[in-house]
Amino acid sequence: MKNLLYYTCLSLASFLLLTSCIKESYDDCEMVTLTFSYTGDVDWDIFPEQITDVSLYVFDANDRLVQTKRIEQRALKAFQGTKLDLNAGTYRVVGVGNCFDKTEVNNTSATDMSQIYFGHPNADGSGVVEGNDSLYLGSKVINIPKDEFVEEDVPFRSSHLKVSYTVVTENLDEVPAEPMYELRIKNLLPYTNFNNVAHGDKITYNPKMKLDATTGNHSTYLNIMRHPKQSDVLFELVEAGGGKVLNTLRLEDFLNTYTQIDVTKQEVLIPIVVKLIYTKGVCTDVDITIPDWLIEDITPGFGEN
Repeated sequence: MKNLLYYTCLSLASFLLLTSCIKESYDDCEMVTLTFSYTGDVDWDIFPEQITDVSLYVFDANDRLVQTKRIEQRALKAFQGTKLDLNAGTYRVVGVGNCFDKTEVNNTSATDMSQIYFGHPNADGSGVVEGNDSLYLGSKVINIPKDEFVEEDVPFRSSHLKVSYTVVTENLDEVPAEPMYELRIKNLLPYTNFNNVAHGDKITYNPKMKLDATTGNHSTYLNIMRHPKQSDVLFELVEAGGGKVLNTLRLEDFLNTYTQIDVTKQEVLIPIVVKLIYTKGVCTDVDITIPDWLIEDITPGFGEN
């Protein structure tokens, strides 16, 4: 019995030393443990497949920023969350997932979540915007009692829509050596606020079109902010070098035609296929469609980040 008591006391002492948290010095402890989760459109956690980096912002009860922290991929693989050292009180924790070189967070000093926003660094007109990171937003209000450990889960939601745009040519005399087309996507909302609502002065994205040297097809893949089905987003296909406009497509019309594409889902791809029919080197007809796998009602994977 004495030996059992000795080892029990020794184990307790070792635990306290490892955690560096004893009753008399709770102020020096990371009392809050956060976990992160994202279920998308399924019933299980797919956070590791979709989110590899989290920029964390902690606000007090008056929505004033009191702490920031970046949790990178290696740390998230070891533990899908983080620990925080916070005093007793009420806080709002906001995490931006996949905030990389296509994203910057602005106006964090605002005491209104709708006034804090993130988007492409060039969305202010300072340069070209080709697309956004595959962004996700997590938010949770937590209450921390005095001298108590707290564990909370922060659920994430998607802040982007995936778009693929493919140009298929028919009856061209030969496969071009250089890209023949450019794409402009107009009337896009460039920012998302910390309430996960897209907003801002509308701008144009200019994604690069890649040429398949074997087939002559052109394609691009990008992310945009989460626009509602009813919007004035417009895809404009033009000849390379700013030449003739070959086709304009209103996103709302496309979604009304192909109702199997549901932009209210968390993980959704908007796949647009534009077929250009040529006669003697001149584009004489255009057909807008979707990929065969969607026509056949085959569910795709979640896509790339």
